[in-house]
Amino acid sequence: MGRPNWVGYQWCVGLVLCWILAVCPKANAQEADIPQLEKDYKNLFGLEKLKALNKISAYYYDRSAKKAQKYARQAVTLSENIFVESNSIIDFKERHEQAFAYIMLGKILFDRKVYFDAQDNLQAGKVLSDSIEHVAYANEAAYYLQKIQDLIDAGKIKESFFSKTFGDLKVGEAINSTSKDLTIQTEIKLGKSREKKGDYQGAIDHYEKVINLLRNKGDAEGIKAYQIKIAVLLDSLNDHVQAQKFLNEALTAISSDTTEEMAMEKLETKSYPTDRQTAEQDSINTALIADQNKLKTFKQLADEYALEKDFEKSLAYEKRYHELARKMETDSLRTVAESSRAERDILLLKQQKRIADLNVNEIEKEKERQVKYRNILMLVAFLILSSTVVVYKSYSAKKKEHKKLTITHQDLQKTKGKLEDAEQKIVQMLKQQVSGDIAQELIQQGTQDLQSRCFVCVMFLDIRNFTATAEKLSPEELIAYQNEMFGFMIDAVQEHHGNINQLLGDGFMATFGAPVSHGNDCENAYQASLQILEELKVRGEAGIIPKIKIGIGLHAGFVVTGNVGNESRKQYSVTGNPVILASRLEQMNKTYKTQLVLSEEVHERLAPNSQPSASFRSVQVKGRTEPINIMAFE
Repeated sequence: MGRPNWVGYQWCVGLVLCWILAVCPKANAQEADIPQLEKDYKNLFGLEKLKALNKISAYYYDRSAKKAQKYARQAVTLSENIFVESNSIIDFKERHEQAFAYIMLGKILFDRKVYFDAQDNLQAGKVLSDSIEHVAYANEAAYYLQKIQDLIDAGKIKESFFSKTFGDLKVGEAINSTSKDLTIQTEIKLGKSREKKGDYQGAIDHYEKVINLLRNKGDAEGIKAYQIKIAVLLDSLNDHVQAQKFLNEALTAISSDTTEEMAMEKLETKSYPTDRQTAEQDSINTALIADQNKLKTFKQLADEYALEKDFEKSLAYEKRYHELARKMETDSLRTVAESSRAERDILLLKQQKRIADLNVNEIEKEKERQVKYRNILMLVAFLILSSTVVVYKSYSAKKKEHKKLTITHQDLQKTKGKLEDAEQKIVQMLKQQVSGDIAQELIQQGTQDLQSRCFVCVMFLDIRNFTATAEKLSPEELIAYQNEMFGFMIDAVQEHHGNINQLLGDGFMATFGAPVSHGNDCENAYQASLQILEELKVRGEAGIIPKIKIGIGLHAGFVVTGNVGNESRKQYSVTGNPVILASRLEQMNKTYKTQLVLSEEVHERLAPNSQPSASFRSVQVKGRTEPINIMAFE
């Protein structure tokens, strides 16, 4: 015996190891991709979604029959929607994907012993596989169909009443189709509603969903219409790049259709060489030539014109070739389907005869089922009784907890009411101490500092000879006198949007324009001063109050407003040079024997029809190096 060929043996082992290293990782990688594909397939549409569903159903075929059936049914429904004659965006060369979906669903249903549904899908898959000459799929479908037929002939399976009665109605397909149409209409309505409200981006989102759903239906015209609509909306949002992208897609599809129509028109109108023209007309229009010969003729003419670089004619004949091929395929499928339906009717008659023969056995089995049913009812009754006891106990415990929560809620409501009453009292007291605008500002800002710089008109008012009058009155009479005097003055200030900052015993300080400006603060301060002087005169002449004199000073400028003090005590204050000047002007009334002095800054901001006609005086004010212009009135 010769020595063994170890070199050849080593080469064989090496090749086997290389194959294992090359194939196994690839298989594992493909299996690893399936869970991710299962998450992402909902974002796919049309043919890509169908391919993804076929991969997922094949993956779960040996792992989970329930999941495999779910994805296979989705694949079948989707394929029936996209592989229609009106779909111009799907390549009918991909019909093998539809055949795979039918056969996969048929195999899954066969394994789950749903034989007649399996038979329908396998038969559809076989017919389609034969029409596209896919031998492997056709043989696989025929194998399972034969197994089902063997089971029928052996009397091991029968078709139910509902399956016989409603099997040909395709109720599920009709519901699914209607559901998709309703989904499209709903998205269109939502998009129009968003567009009407001016939410163009929201409308675009809904219209993109419409385009994806139309891809599943193969509605090329609808897709082009909504691509143009999205382009217009994007242009309104100034997103011209994306708008151009959608517009190009729509125009590309439109120009493609237009090119085909133009090619057909030119093909009909141009004159060709006499011999070839005669051959073309004879091959196309003669009724004696079979469709198959026409198909070959169209293809041959398309190839000839392509070689001659006459692409318009080549495109026209290529289009006719595909239209005739689709028609022949549809006619073939219709014929096979009619034949299949007739075979199924014969099969139903056979099954009805078998059902009659098995009636006796069914009666015995029905008795056994009744006994089992009674035992099951007793078990269910016991479980219901046990569940009722558990539920009652749980209800009683929850009722007690609810009662406790109700009491707690009532206590919280009472506490809340007390806090709200206290808050109202605090707010009311705060508004009595400061003006409404300041109180509102303090409530909104809380403990935060309110410091701000603003332009205001400051008013100082002083009651003349107040000290002599106060000496003659008791404390109670003095308070009543102050309330009588200050009451109408404070009302006049507040009526003209002023705020009382300080009550000084024999006078007060008020500001117009802080914390809120009303736009005409100097005018408001001037009109408030005139109202106080007029009311003082009327009340004095009527004997309501003693006839007294007052002094008012008005000056305007920028001040700083805010809380002054520390954490334990703060007061809203107005600080700045205009405050000091207003106080100095009020004192000048004593010098000029007048009751109202205003600065040039105030006079410049008065309304034209309310400006006094008096002349200005240039005076030197304590604390200022330069004189200021004032106007004094009695």
